[in-house]
Amino acid sequence: NKIRISAESLHTMEQQVSYQSLVYDLERIYTYLATELGNPSSKGYVPLQDRLNVAEYGLLEGQVENCRRELNEKGLLDADILAVIAEQMTDFKRRLGIDYYVAGLTFDREAIQIWLLDILRQAQNGLMFYVKGCKLFWNDLLYCSSLIGRAAQGYTLKPREVRTLRRTFKDIITFIPVIIILIIPLSPVGHVLVFGAIQRFFPDFFPSCFTEQRQNLLELYETTEYSEFTINESLQERFTRFLEAGLYLMANKSKELYTSLSSPRPNDADQSTSSKKDKNDL
Repeated sequence: NKIRISAESLHTMEQQVSYQSLVYDLERIYTYLATELGNPSSKGYVPLQDRLNVAEYGLLEGQVENCRRELNEKGLLDADILAVIAEQMTDFKRRLGIDYYVAGLTFDREAIQIWLLDILRQAQNGLMFYVKGCKLFWNDLLYCSSLIGRAAQGYTLKPREVRTLRRTFKDIITFIPVIIILIIPLSPVGHVLVFGAIQRFFPDFFPSCFTEQRQNLLELYETTEYSEFTINESLQERFTRFLEAGLYLMANKSKELYTSLSSPRPNDADQSTSSKKDKNDL
């Protein structure tokens, strides 16, 4: 009996230690995310990956909270649930770069594939970012040229159109230095460092078409689907709809005719008032 009681108490202590380690890892992840996010209000936006990380942290926090509630009520935890949460926590820390170090020269095929796929995805995203920016810049140029042509013909530009012209002229001025920096033979890391420093210290230096705000608006516009639909009606349905429309028009016309007949006419009112005046004079 003593051995059994000792084994049960040891198992309970192991579960409590596992739970405390989960809480400790969760606090470390929270500290890391708080440091990485900083003050989102100063940036004006929160990147999509950071939002996904925060959402995943919230799911893990909810699971750990359920474990705490079950531990306080029952005194025991399900070993399978603890194992699943610990595995999720380890994977999340690995993706965030917490406690993930490679000692010595190793060959991890899965890690290399993940790294290559990550680089390929980042290159594709960067290429699409600049392609969309060039597309926005070209559309702005066409729109501003049409506005200038309309203004030359005597059209008064609206304040929104004037702001668009000013923004486009500013983009034209700032687009040339950006192209020069891209042409300079630097490594991709060098370009990233240069543009990162410029964006941090001179945020207005970049053209507006290469900002995430306009890129996100373009993405929302592109994902909006406008679907056309046709109504297939039979001859009987068309005839029924025609009769309903005719009855509706007849009802409206009859209502207008009744209103016009029931309301007194101005000439009749004048005649009645004049006859009353003549009677009073008599």
